[in-house]
Amino acid sequence: MHINGRTKYMTKLQDISEESIKLLVDKFYEKVRADAELGKVFTDAIGHSASEWKPHLEKMYDFWSSLMLTSGRYHGNPLKKHMDLPKFDLSLFGRWLELFTQTAEEIYHPEIAQIYISKSERVAANLKFHLHNSRPSDFTFAPA
Repeated sequence: MHINGRTKYMTKLQDISEESIKLLVDKFYEKVRADAELGKVFTDAIGHSASEWKPHLEKMYDFWSSLMLTSGRYHGNPLKKHMDLPKFDLSLFGRWLELFTQTAEEIYHPEIAQIYISKSERVAANLKFHLHNSRPSDFTFAPA
């Protein structure tokens, strides 16, 4: 069902599965790409086309599968990946969290959504901390 252009899920998911992780990642990055603040940062880093986004989305499916299902599918270094990006305002992690929280709450039953939200908050805090302390002159940071 659509309400004001947004999808409202009739029944919120109560289980975490590979399929539900894919749904969350896909819906979240649809929002990111359309977002006035985050869209440009991501498209500058990844590109505009579906073929350019596919490897990133696959990596994110693996990342969230490893976090939520302990699948061990993710093999990568998120800190290094973020450090290799051009300079960006670290306060954008706040917007990232807003969109992620919104998406998790739209898709999942509240208890499951909260697990995702807690993990996403830890991921964002960890990345922000290490990016700020590793290359403080290369990043701007506006405390919340």
